[in-house]
Amino acid sequence: MKLTRTSVRWILSICAALLSTSAIADIPPATNECVSDLVETTPSGDFTTLEGGEVVRHEATGLEWRRCAEGMSWTGTGCTGSANTWTWPAALRHADATAGWRLPSIRELRTLVERCRTGPAINQQVFPDTPSPSFWSASPSAERSDLAWGVNFHNGFDLWLSKSHPFRVRLVRGGQ
Repeated sequence: MKLTRTSVRWILSICAALLSTSAIADIPPATNECVSDLVETTPSGDFTTLEGGEVVRHEATGLEWRRCAEGMSWTGTGCTGSANTWTWPAALRHADATAGWRLPSIRELRTLVERCRTGPAINQQVFPDTPSPSFWSASPSAERSDLAWGVNFHNGFDLWLSKSHPFRVRLVRGGQ
């Protein structure tokens, strides 16, 4: 049987689809974590694991996220240790010093909020052991120079945080 370019492309596209499906399948669904009959806003199927599961790619945005908050370590099934906290200037410096990674914008950080649950308001299958409550974004407040935007992952709300108080960090790459 002679393979044409079209046949080879078709075979390669099927192989790519199968590989991406198997990568997605290793994150269990989180539908049972939703309150009442609410629908997930960040379903596990929207994420692909990378780098042994330590990183996930959010297929809807193309952003790649560390699954553990900074200071915690990926165990293969979850995160262990304690999340570090930094003031906003220190969080920006930490992100800059971490090759290839950065602090997310507020718009990017909002994409992780799971609206069907609280305490934490994040998909725990994708981001296990996420500490509460607040995480920094790289977005400063336009109204006040002493504040920057963050997300409270206990309730999922955006909030202004004092740049001089320490909060947690989750790093991202890609996008912008």
